[in-house]
Amino acid sequence: MTQQKSKVLIMEPIDDMEDTHQMLKDAGYELILGPPVSRTAERFSESQLIELCQDVDAIMGMAREKITRKVIESSPRLRVICKYGIGVDNIDIQAASEHGVLVTNAPVHTKTVAEYAFSLILSVLKKIPRNLNHLKQGKWRDSSTMGNELYKKTIGMVGFGAIGKQLAKRLQGWDVQILIYDPFATRETADLFGAQLVDWNTLFQTSDVVTLHLPLMESTRKIISRNEFFMMKNSAILINTSRGPIVDEQALIEALQDKRIAGAGLDVFETEPISKDNPLLEMENVVITPHVAGYTFESLHRISEQCSRNCLSALRGEIPEFIVNREAVEKWRERVNLIK
Repeated sequence: MTQQKSKVLIMEPIDDMEDTHQMLKDAGYELILGPPVSRTAERFSESQLIELCQDVDAIMGMAREKITRKVIESSPRLRVICKYGIGVDNIDIQAASEHGVLVTNAPVHTKTVAEYAFSLILSVLKKIPRNLNHLKQGKWRDSSTMGNELYKKTIGMVGFGAIGKQLAKRLQGWDVQILIYDPFATRETADLFGAQLVDWNTLFQTSDVVTLHLPLMESTRKIISRNEFFMMKNSAILINTSRGPIVDEQALIEALQDKRIAGAGLDVFETEPISKDNPLLEMENVVITPHVAGYTFESLHRISEQCSRNCLSALRGEIPEFIVNREAVEKWRERVNLIK
């Protein structure tokens, strides 16, 4: 009896990264490709995924599609879900663990996102996009074009994981004070970056820049809301390169409109793509970009290549380098042996 050829569904392949799939092809796996990430309006529905995944061994993708419990339960051969990037909020992790399906990610673009967060900080403080539009309208320097220095400012980081650490590293030498709120961070780690651990209220009350580096979970959904904006200085700015739903967007819009905070730099939004009538699009004190903080050729190549490696390892019965749900390993081993 001929063994079935393993199939890998790449729901959302990254454009121009076909070479990163070669290792899977060389291993003899059949690749099923969905619309590339650039075609944001095209996505598989849950029913389409259920149909596609009935004999699929691995799923790879970004965040366009949701991998629900129904999709997982309808995929008897599924052994691994490989997520491009860090966040896995589009995957039902509990369902995957219950069914012995490994969930992996590819946190290999932390430097890129840290660079982008830093760029947003400077763009908002210096009013760079706003002044560019000012110039294109035929205007010249006036009082409205005046920005602010980063020098001697207090930078508050909510979350101090890999991206937060990379940002702190890049802030060295800028003569800033770094505050950290992270229940899992240690004083020893903070000291390595010349930073100070503080409580939630202190960070929001004293920071000139609040930058968010949190995963999206039920416990962090809309964790930044009216209370936090009321605590912030009127001169403070908010930077978000993590996930949009971490922030109560309506509360942020009100805080900006009422000048309770001075500005914001946002790469992520509560609903993506952002709606054309969103008030944030018209605010001169807001710098907004289309979820591209990790979107460089170098980082996307690393991410896509790492996902292929994760997938290859799991299908070979080896532990991948990056696992989100380690609690699923034993059931996964049983599943691998059963499918073999």
